[in-house]
Amino acid sequence: MLTVSARISSDTLLNDVLPKLNAVEFIIGKRLTMTMARTSEPAELARLTELQREFDLELMMIRMNLEHLFKRYAAIIQPPDKQPQNTVLDLEESEQTALQAAVNLYNKVSELAARLPTE
Repeated sequence: MLTVSARISSDTLLNDVLPKLNAVEFIIGKRLTMTMARTSEPAELARLTELQREFDLELMMIRMNLEHLFKRYAAIIQPPDKQPQNTVLDLEESEQTALQAAVNLYNKVSELAARLPTE
């Protein structure tokens, strides 16, 4: 994924960051929960439960800051009755932090997903 600076293109936001956040939500919501349900070892269940809590909290912070970004640039990102235009968006510090957190979370969850059973 990308390294976040003070600016990001709307295309990168919509076509790279958001799909990867959706993948993170799927992995946390489905695969991790399924693995936890099948785990009989108490220590492993505790570890996975703590990971899920950490990921959920981080994801909530990211989503809140992205919501702020979408509100600020709604006319560009979600124009009524038009296709969004690719524009460079200037990020506030909290938005930049959230996008970098999204990159980091995606990387951590992807590594975890590679070790989780698929079914």
